[in-house]
Amino acid sequence: MEASYIVFLLQPHHKNFNKRTIKSPKLYFYDTGLAASLLRIETEQQLQSHYLRGGLFENLVIAELLKQTYNKVKQPNLYFWRDSQGNEIDCLLEHPNSITPIEIKSGSTINSNYFKGLQYWQKLEGETTQQFVVYGGDKTEKRTQGTVLGWKEFTQEIEL
Repeated sequence: MEASYIVFLLQPHHKNFNKRTIKSPKLYFYDTGLAASLLRIETEQQLQSHYLRGGLFENLVIAELLKQTYNKVKQPNLYFWRDSQGNEIDCLLEHPNSITPIEIKSGSTINSNYFKGLQYWQKLEGETTQQFVVYGGDKTEKRTQGTVLGWKEFTQEIEL
Protein backbone atom coordinates (compact mmCIF):
# COMPACT_ATOMS: atom_id res chain seq x y z
CA MET A 1 0.00 0.00 0.00
CA GLU A 2 2.96 2.32 0.53
CA ALA A 3 4.28 1.60 -2.96
CA SER A 4 0.84 2.47 -4.39
CA TYR A 5 0.74 5.76 -2.46
CA ILE A 6 -2.32 4.77 -0.51
CA VAL A 7 -0.66 4.99 2.91
CA PHE A 8 2.54 6.38 4.35
CA LEU A 9 4.41 5.89 7.60
CA LEU A 10 5.30 8.74 9.91
CA GLN A 11 8.51 7.85 11.67
CA PRO A 12 9.07 8.55 15.36
CA HIS A 13 11.56 11.14 16.52
CA HIS A 14 13.84 9.50 19.05
CA LYS A 15 17.24 11.14 18.95
CA ASN A 16 17.16 12.21 22.56
CA PHE A 17 15.27 12.32 25.86
CA ASN A 18 14.67 8.90 27.39
CA LYS A 19 14.97 5.33 26.21
CA ARG A 20 11.28 4.73 26.82
CA THR A 21 10.39 6.50 23.61
CA ILE A 22 7.97 4.67 21.33
CA LYS A 23 9.82 3.74 18.14
CA SER A 24 7.07 2.21 15.97
CA PRO A 25 5.93 4.35 13.02
CA LYS A 26 2.34 5.60 12.66
CA LEU A 27 0.30 4.72 9.57
CA TYR A 28 -1.60 7.45 7.70
CA PHE A 29 -3.64 7.56 4.49
CA TYR A 30 -2.81 10.07 1.75
CA ASP A 31 -6.56 10.33 1.13
CA THR A 32 -8.67 10.75 4.26
CA GLY A 33 -11.80 10.24 2.14
CA LEU A 34 -10.63 6.70 1.46
CA ALA A 35 -9.94 6.17 5.16
CA ALA A 36 -13.45 7.42 6.02
CA SER A 37 -14.95 5.17 3.37
CA LEU A 38 -13.15 2.15 4.77
CA LEU A 39 -14.60 3.07 8.18
CA ARG A 40 -18.04 3.23 6.52
CA ILE A 41 -18.45 6.89 7.32
CA GLU A 42 -20.82 8.24 4.68
CA THR A 43 -22.23 11.45 6.14
CA GLU A 44 -20.98 14.45 8.07
CA GLN A 45 -23.25 13.46 10.98
CA GLN A 46 -21.57 10.05 11.20
CA LEU A 47 -18.16 11.70 11.19
CA GLN A 48 -19.08 14.15 13.96
CA SER A 49 -19.90 11.33 16.35
CA HIS A 50 -17.38 8.71 15.18
CA TYR A 51 -14.82 7.56 17.73
CA LEU A 52 -12.00 7.95 15.16
CA ARG A 53 -12.88 11.54 14.22
CA GLY A 54 -9.76 12.86 15.96
CA GLY A 55 -7.57 10.31 14.22
CA LEU A 56 -9.01 11.20 10.83
CA PHE A 57 -8.46 14.90 11.53
CA GLU A 58 -4.87 14.22 12.56
CA ASN A 59 -4.43 12.18 9.37
CA LEU A 60 -5.75 15.09 7.29
CA VAL A 61 -3.35 17.60 8.85
CA ILE A 62 -0.29 15.32 8.63
CA ALA A 63 -1.08 14.42 5.01
CA GLU A 64 -1.46 18.09 4.08
CA LEU A 65 1.87 18.96 5.72
CA LEU A 66 3.51 16.12 3.81
CA LYS A 67 1.95 17.24 0.51
CA GLN A 68 3.05 20.83 1.11
CA THR A 69 6.59 19.60 1.75
CA TYR A 70 6.60 17.67 -1.53
CA ASN A 71 5.09 20.66 -3.37
CA LYS A 72 8.06 22.75 -2.23
CA VAL A 73 10.39 20.07 -3.61
CA LYS A 74 11.75 19.29 -0.16
CA GLN A 75 12.41 16.02 1.60
CA PRO A 76 9.86 15.24 4.30
CA ASN A 77 11.06 16.35 7.69
CA LEU A 78 7.98 15.26 9.64
CA TYR A 79 8.02 13.02 12.69
CA PHE A 80 5.98 12.33 15.78
CA TRP A 81 7.09 11.77 19.36
CA ARG A 82 5.55 9.63 22.08
CA ASP A 83 6.96 8.12 25.24
CA SER A 84 5.85 5.05 27.16
CA GLN A 85 4.00 7.25 29.67
CA GLY A 86 1.58 8.48 26.99
CA ASN A 87 3.10 11.93 26.47
CA GLU A 88 2.92 12.78 22.79
CA ILE A 89 3.50 15.42 20.15
CA ASP A 90 1.45 14.72 17.03
CA CYS A 91 3.92 16.22 14.59
CA LEU A 92 7.49 17.48 14.78
CA LEU A 93 8.88 19.55 11.93
CA GLU A 94 12.63 19.16 11.93
CA HIS A 95 14.67 22.07 10.63
CA PRO A 96 18.48 22.20 10.46
CA ASN A 97 18.78 24.03 13.80
CA SER A 98 15.40 23.60 15.45
CA ILE A 99 12.30 21.46 15.85
CA THR A 100 8.77 22.84 15.61
CA PRO A 101 6.18 20.89 17.61
CA ILE A 102 2.60 20.76 16.35
CA GLU A 103 -0.38 19.45 18.28
CA ILE A 104 -3.47 18.49 16.28
CA LYS A 105 -6.94 18.64 17.84
CA SER A 106 -10.24 18.05 16.04
CA GLY A 107 -12.34 20.15 18.43
CA SER A 108 -13.70 23.42 17.08
CA THR A 109 -13.33 25.29 20.38
CA ILE A 110 -9.90 26.20 21.73
CA ASN A 111 -9.19 24.42 25.00
CA SER A 112 -6.26 25.02 27.36
CA ASN A 113 -5.67 21.22 27.43
CA TYR A 114 -4.57 21.47 23.80
CA PHE A 115 -1.24 22.85 25.05
CA LYS A 116 -0.49 20.05 27.52
CA GLY A 117 1.76 18.10 25.12
CA LEU A 118 3.52 21.26 23.98
CA GLN A 119 4.27 22.26 27.57
CA TYR A 120 5.70 18.82 28.31
CA TRP A 121 7.81 18.97 25.14
CA GLN A 122 9.11 22.39 26.10
CA LYS A 123 10.27 21.04 29.48
CA LEU A 124 12.28 18.34 27.69
CA GLU A 125 13.56 20.32 24.73
CA GLY A 126 13.90 23.74 26.31
CA GLU A 127 12.84 26.86 24.48
CA THR A 128 11.38 26.33 21.04
CA THR A 129 11.15 29.12 18.51
CA GLN A 130 7.60 28.23 17.49
CA GLN A 131 4.94 25.80 18.58
CA PHE A 132 1.52 25.33 17.08
CA VAL A 133 -1.89 23.84 17.75
CA VAL A 134 -3.90 23.07 14.63
CA TYR A 135 -7.54 22.65 15.55
CA GLY A 136 -10.93 22.08 13.95
CA GLY A 137 -12.00 25.72 14.26
CA ASP A 138 -11.12 28.62 12.02
CA LYS A 139 -9.62 31.30 14.28
CA THR A 140 -5.91 32.02 14.45
CA GLU A 141 -4.63 33.24 17.81
CA LYS A 142 -1.21 33.89 19.25
CA ARG A 143 -1.01 32.77 22.87
CA THR A 144 1.82 32.56 25.36
CA GLN A 145 1.89 28.75 25.01
CA GLY A 146 1.97 28.85 21.20
CA THR A 147 0.05 29.81 18.09
CA VAL A 148 -3.39 28.33 17.49
CA LEU A 149 -4.19 27.80 13.81
CA GLY A 150 -7.52 26.97 12.20
CA TRP A 151 -7.48 23.89 10.00
CA LYS A 152 -8.34 25.70 6.77
CA GLU A 153 -5.24 27.89 6.68
CA PHE A 154 -2.63 26.16 8.82
CA THR A 155 -0.29 25.33 5.92
CA GLN A 156 0.11 29.04 5.15
CA GLU A 157 1.40 29.77 8.66
CA ILE A 158 3.76 26.88 9.31
CA GLU A 159 7.20 27.16 7.77
CA LEU A 160 8.14 23.88 6.16
